[in-house]
Amino acid sequence: MKTAKTWLALILLALLAVFALQNMAIIQVNFLGMGFETRRIFLVIACVVVGFVIGKAVKIRH
Repeated sequence: MKTAKTWLALILLALLAVFALQNMAIIQVNFLGMGFETRRIFLVIACVVVGFVIGKAVKIRH
């Protein structure tokens, strides 16, 4: 049986997939003085992965 947390994660993943697929345009990215072109979908996914890693690394206990 799936928990509410699992369902929420699946819903958020589905929303991320829809959002990413609707943002396939090639964009110019400037970061720390470097400039390059990439698809917006890769930038969105990279930001989500970095956020996930930071969230797992910084656990706040209540």
